[in-house]
Amino acid sequence: MRVVFLHGLGDGDPELGWLDGLNSGLTSAGFPSIDRDSVIAPRYRSHFETAGISAKVPPVTYKPKDDSDARLAFERRQAAVQRFLGYEAGVGTFGYARVPDAPVTFVQNAVINSVPLLDLPHVKRYMLDEGLRGAILKYVLDHLPATGEIILIAHSLGSVVAIDLLDNLHPGLHVRRFVTIGSPASAKALHVNSDRLLKRFPYGRVDDWSNFLDTGDPVTAGRGLASTFQGAQDFTVDIGHKHDSKLYLGHTSIAKLIAQTLYPTNSVALRGGDLTVRLTDNEATVLLSLHFAHAVQRHIKDKDAAVRYTGALTAQQDEIVAQAERDAAIRGTGVAQEIAQLAGDNLPRLPHRWKMHDAVGELVVLALTNLVEPYEIEVERAPREALPDIAVELGFQRSTGTKIGNSIEEVQTHIGRKSGVPWGRVLTAAAGVAIIAAGPVGLALAAPVGVFGAAALTGGLAALGPGGMVGGLAMLGGLAGTGAAVTTSAATLSGGPVEPVADSNALVLRVAAEYARKSLDLPYDKGLWYSITELESQLSARINRLAVYSDPKSSKLETLRVGQRTVALLMDFMLEKELGPTEFSSAEGDTDRAIEKALRTMDENARMAAWNRD
Repeated sequence: MRVVFLHGLGDGDPELGWLDGLNSGLTSAGFPSIDRDSVIAPRYRSHFETAGISAKVPPVTYKPKDDSDARLAFERRQAAVQRFLGYEAGVGTFGYARVPDAPVTFVQNAVINSVPLLDLPHVKRYMLDEGLRGAILKYVLDHLPATGEIILIAHSLGSVVAIDLLDNLHPGLHVRRFVTIGSPASAKALHVNSDRLLKRFPYGRVDDWSNFLDTGDPVTAGRGLASTFQGAQDFTVDIGHKHDSKLYLGHTSIAKLIAQTLYPTNSVALRGGDLTVRLTDNEATVLLSLHFAHAVQRHIKDKDAAVRYTGALTAQQDEIVAQAERDAAIRGTGVAQEIAQLAGDNLPRLPHRWKMHDAVGELVVLALTNLVEPYEIEVERAPREALPDIAVELGFQRSTGTKIGNSIEEVQTHIGRKSGVPWGRVLTAAAGVAIIAAGPVGLALAAPVGVFGAAALTGGLAALGPGGMVGGLAMLGGLAGTGAAVTTSAATLSGGPVEPVADSNALVLRVAAEYARKSLDLPYDKGLWYSITELESQLSARINRLAVYSDPKSSKLETLRVGQRTVALLMDFMLEKELGPTEFSSAEGDTDRAIEKALRTMDENARMAAWNRD
């Protein structure tokens, strides 16, 4: 595999200072250095100094009729790069493009117009002079092999040439890794009156694209490429606010990324699976979520949505395997055989670990959770239709899954579709916290994670996801037991005053789960009633206190009132389905229950009148 480097302008780097920097980074990371004879570094500086130089722009050679599959595969590889760099010190995977467009444009225009030592004036000339552009592209292509694989690294002006070159490469040439450093290609001044620069990214020709910048690099003005090019993935590094290719490539993390392709390591030992390693309860719960997601995918009616859902689910599986393998490496143990099967893109069989009582709670949450978070894909009723399938996989009858689905839908219908929980959407409590399952102990909260993070790994206590433990994990005390209020203080770890959860989706889940258990003649939590009544009291007290001085239509008050209404409707549902405390169901309680029902009817009429007034 050859390493190809396209230089910035300056003197064209005849001494290959960039290679010295890369070799320094490689050796410091424990990898062999690269011999000068094994690199390709065409020098095109003279083209800018030769009068009348001109050539026809090479033809576009990437013309697939449909590259949708290639794009999904590309995104999967991009996710792997982000995971890899996410564990590297000194690499930022977010926070670029912090500077508004106007200052960025001002800075880059100033460089273009007044700093001839930097590359931007020549970049602008490259973009405007069609003959010069064609001559440089042809010159570089003449230096590249016609077939095989390359690692393409490009700095400054060279990055613009490289981006321009991607869809003109020889048809038999494949880019295993594309790395741009200190690139000015996002500068708006370079794209004025021109749409020539990479109209269509060649997803099937380039495995991945990582762009690195120091936010103090004057040529980049602190701006990445992702806002301009759909295929780019930006990362920040600190090289002392310089624009030097030697410093960029000497950064250990960049060198490691290049070494990952140049010197691929053998991970068979980790992925081979160790029969003595037992699948943990957390991993089993994650495996259950994957099986359910696959069942959902099979029931998505829209073909395009089903394809996208499959791609997103594959990305989630990659996250799970990568984290499990990393954890195993840290522990010095192998991975469970089931995880090893996942690493080979095979979904292992689901273990029959769950008793029906516990499985009901898991499946209720799964049916109402977006399992491919952060991607949002309309699945309609596919989760409902997947419930009988997953019930069979768990060793139960299909009718079990059907009854669970019916129970969920009855709760949804009672509280109203608009205020209910839609099928297959991520559930949220206060402060944007995702609700996920935590096995038999109740529900848990977890703060959302990054774009490629497995935020919807519904094993609530699983230490899977980028960076290890899911942030902000905390039990919902009011749901795991009785008598405690549902609060956000534990979830946010803020240490601030206890606030009741205004979004009552968590309660919808628990009521649906307990109703499903009752429908299946299983023991159910009769004490849940008291958790809900306590929450109703807390919500009402909070509303009454805030209403004294707040605007009548304040967003906080309205949110609390929505929660209050949902709680009231859930209480009404529980009474109707005899899910309340034992005394409400006893023979001696018939009179009390009749009185309670009459009062409930009066309260409901009053609430409806109040809503109409609002």
